[in-house]
Amino acid sequence: MKITFKTVFSTITYIFILFGCYFLITKNPSFSPPVILVIMYSSYVIFGLGMILSIRFNQGRVFLILLLLTLSQLFLNYHSQLSIDRTTYSQFLYPLMCFLIPINIVIISHLKERGLFSLWGKIRISLILIELFVLYIIAKSNNTSIQKVVNYTFMNLPLDKTVMNQTALLLFFLTLLFFIIKAYMKKSVFEIRLVGVIISVFTALFFINDKFSFSIFLSAAGLILIISIIEDSYSMAYLDELTGIPSRRALRENLMKLGNKYVIAMIDIDFFKKFNDKYGHDVGDDVLKLVASNLVQVTGGGKAFRYGGEEFTILFPGKSINDVIPHLENLREQVSKSGYTRKPSKTHNSKSKSKPENPSQLFVTISIGVCEKTSKYKDHNEVIKGADKALYRAKKKGRNCVSK
Repeated sequence: MKITFKTVFSTITYIFILFGCYFLITKNPSFSPPVILVIMYSSYVIFGLGMILSIRFNQGRVFLILLLLTLSQLFLNYHSQLSIDRTTYSQFLYPLMCFLIPINIVIISHLKERGLFSLWGKIRISLILIELFVLYIIAKSNNTSIQKVVNYTFMNLPLDKTVMNQTALLLFFLTLLFFIIKAYMKKSVFEIRLVGVIISVFTALFFINDKFSFSIFLSAAGLILIISIIEDSYSMAYLDELTGIPSRRALRENLMKLGNKYVIAMIDIDFFKKFNDKYGHDVGDDVLKLVASNLVQVTGGGKAFRYGGEEFTILFPGKSINDVIPHLENLREQVSKSGYTRKPSKTHNSKSKSKPENPSQLFVTISIGVCEKTSKYKDHNEVIKGADKALYRAKKKGRNCVSK
């Protein structure tokens, strides 16, 4: 549910950015020359800021896309300074750039983060520079065979006045479709961002002859990537990497927002250390994810956090113990019935006669300690300590129960 909300929120944000670009274009005639000049060079500022942020937060893929867009804009805007005439530009440089950008974004999206200044990072940056240099050499060659391939027409369509050729249009369409399908299948916010980037870059290149629109839509692509850096930084700071639920830092901030009436529940997975030692850390990690996925579904207005290790916390603002006990009992029962299907371990020794294990379901239980803010427990630190004591009592009662 959290991923779905995040995806929808990101999608709406990027749609607003694109609508904002359209609004700026419609207001173009009313802008003064200095404002127009600032807007036309704004993309370079946005790309530069994005690259600084991507270096700071080690976002290698975002850096590579921003570098690609920056160099591509420089090539297209200053082709005459590179001794490329208008004919060569329209027949070679521009269509080749329309091929280069979407193909590279698809490739970059599949790369793993390896660090910008590592050997892999330097190789990736070098490959982009080499690609652009090769593209420049091809454009300067004016080879008629390459020109025919680049500007090949598949079918007769009413696109005579369109500056982008059919091959580039098809390539952008396939790239957009690829990221839409991938975003839907993986429920990935990163692919949603790339959908917005591809739409922005396509629109910019489609209106290449209007330098104002070209710069605005490239700026939109840069803004989307900057927002992605901010969103990822927030996730790293406030969301637990393993389970995906809010972390202890987020818990501390939420504790400061509580009023005079609230309940805190401390939750611990029963016998988790023995479970981890028996089945291994990978299975243990999967079980932590399974428990967390149940905790975020707690009813009664509760919000779940990972406290540390196998411990979790749930806050119930504005509630009393009697209000939350039924919801915690339902949660405890729900966790106890949620089985984890362990994959069978295959025997690799051909001499062994033992058969591979059958898939089996593993079950865990949780113990819950609950404490309410009262005159005895005056602040959230004391309430947490009270919930911890209640959790200890739940363990002594035999586990798999709620204690207050």
